[in-house]
Amino acid sequence: MSSNNTAPDFTLGRAHGTVMVFSWILFASTGVLFARYGRSIRLNKQKQLLGEDIWFQVHRFSLVLAVIGTLLGFFLILGQAQGQWVDQIVDGNYMFAHSILGAIIVGCALIQAWMALFRCHPDSPFRFIFNWVHRTTGMLAFILSVPTIFLVVYVLLQYHDGFVAIMSLWSAWIVIIFIVFEVVEYRFRLKSSRIEIEKSKGRSDRQSNDEHSSSAMNEQQDQTNGH
Repeated sequence: MSSNNTAPDFTLGRAHGTVMVFSWILFASTGVLFARYGRSIRLNKQKQLLGEDIWFQVHRFSLVLAVIGTLLGFFLILGQAQGQWVDQIVDGNYMFAHSILGAIIVGCALIQAWMALFRCHPDSPFRFIFNWVHRTTGMLAFILSVPTIFLVVYVLLQYHDGFVAIMSLWSAWIVIIFIVFEVVEYRFRLKSSRIEIEKSKGRSDRQSNDEHSSSAMNEQQDQTNGH
């Protein structure tokens, strides 16, 4: 406990912020990007690593760390606040909103962890339910993490401008990288579609030529038999 002449110790609060920033800026964003755009990744022409697709291994590892970090960060700030919820009047609207969004993110992380442990088989008729809930809760938490971090950065007295600049650059980078990958993926699908159409057309032309040749041979054979 701090005495009246000693400034409050915010060590746990700083640890909370550090863990949460790493969890969502590094681990969560990596997991999301690999799930969305990493399915064609090969390592020495190998698609799998330790029995699973490479993208899935990276996705799972990154998000496991994100979930662990999120829960750790939650308990750190709970310890800092001695189990007390943020008081909107005392701590202000920004910190209160930060706590509400943070609670939603922690809830999404718990749902993701529970679903990962009890997910159904990929061939299960109910798999689409898992996929829908998994993607929805995951993207909700990821999107909410941005304003949640910005809210607490806004009230920082030290290094305020630096943190705002870093978060702004990171947010812009995420948007840009998603747009770039979407364009690349679209062009790849378009090219693959054209190649498939050309192959299909080639097979159709060969089949037509074979049928024409077969028909001509049959006519010639009929004429020979007639003579």
